Amino acid sequence: MKQFLTVVFAAGLAMGQGRGPAAGPCDRACLEGFINHYLEALVAHAPSRLPVTPDVRFTENDIELKLGEGLWKTASGLGTYKWYLADPPAGQVAFWGTIRENTRPASLVLRLKIENRRISEAESIVIRGAGTANNLEKAGSPDPLLLETVPPPQRLPRTELIAKANLYFEAIEQGNGQVAPFAPDCERFENGMKTTPKEGCSAQLDTHIFDYIQKIAPRRFLVVDEERQVVFGFFMFNHPGDITWVNSPGEGRHEMPAAAKRPFNVDVAEAFRIKDGKIRKVEALMTSLPYGMTSPFVPQREE
Repeated sequence: MKQFLTVVFAAGLAMGQGRGPAAGPCDRACLEGFINHYLEALVAHAPSRLPVTPDVRFTENDIELKLGEGLWKTASGLGTYKWYLADPPAGQVAFWGTIRENTRPASLVLRLKIENRRISEAESIVIRGAGTANNLEKAGSPDPLLLETVPPPQRLPRTELIAKANLYFEAIEQGNGQVAPFAPDCERFENGMKTTPKEGCSAQLDTHIFDYIQKIAPRRFLVVDEERQVVFGFFMFNHPGDITWVNSPGEGRHEMPAAAKRPFNVDVAEAFRIKDGKIRKVEALMTSLPYGMTSPFVPQREE
């Protein structure tokens, strides 16, 4: 993993030094460089250092803000956990890592959209609280499975990668693990904690314990890292709160936790590693939001 502030932009992009952005395609190193420069500017509370489009959009936890507000005023340093996902064909890049907010540990998911070597969208989720950040930093670094370069002959095309990841959400909504192409050794981690039993991802969904998640929309697949066969996006989990128990096959009545017995939404940043055509690993960072919220990047339906 490249060290912070050591990435040099391709074609000599000079940031904050009075020169405009260079032309040409933005490859993985270039995209990761934009993330690093964004983080540098964030900690310095200096959004003016960034090359942005005139109509740049910035959101934090699904609230549209002016670039320079929110975490831009409170970020005090970077943590030790860093994970980058790059999609050169789409000009999009994501970062998943730890930060410090007024010296306290926190976690950040950041997506940037790059157009003509300028940032046109900056979308972020901030998970405030030490628990998630400590879990990530205890892990030290992303699972090597997420970082390995897959030989081109073994890669699935982006449309197929997205289709397979989408079946994960269909499986949750239907309470049926057979709907998604889970690998037998599939694992899910949420906010840095493993949340799958030894039986695996598919068997867990068959218990119906996630039936309180009645709708997952919008589903926004934004970064397809074809080189590493990882799909990343933001997904809104809708919980009306009216399912208080389920009948689990072979177990009988299963009470929902108290947290599920209220209306709320959860914005989930989720990444899927597809290997041998199967969902092998699911990584998620999430934060709770008021019920009915959606993404500012999704056009609102007129009633």
